[in-house]
Amino acid sequence: MSNKFELLINKRGQTADFSWLNDLQKVLAKKFKIKSVISVALVDETEIQEFNRVYRHKNKITDVLSFQLDSEDILGEVVICLDQARRQAKEAKKTFKSELQQLTIHGILHLLGYDHELNAKEAKRQQDAEQGIYKIIA
Repeated sequence: MSNKFELLINKRGQTADFSWLNDLQKVLAKKFKIKSVISVALVDETEIQEFNRVYRHKNKITDVLSFQLDSEDILGEVVICLDQARRQAKEAKKTFKSELQQLTIHGILHLLGYDHELNAKEAKRQQDAEQGIYKIIA
């Protein structure tokens, strides 16, 4: 088993600035003591819609999905749709970078067992964790 936490980007032909990823990796390593790899995959609308349809039975585009893997070395993969992230950033009048940061953090927290869809208390717990991490790296 690996004792080294890493965040890896799989751009899959997509482009985005992830220069802040190293800071996020340091915060997560310290706060959660993660000892495995997390992959972040960047996909287009067609691909994320297909993942959402197959794995969540929702035939629509979404912004981020998380997939836990049955591996000692890899915790899971966070899949982000850059086109959806750009739209959401524009609608919320915020930067694309901040939207990417929040989606990445959100997806990783799902891999760590947070689930805002369970109930209001869990939603608040996840939101507080997201905001706390975001404030450190933003």
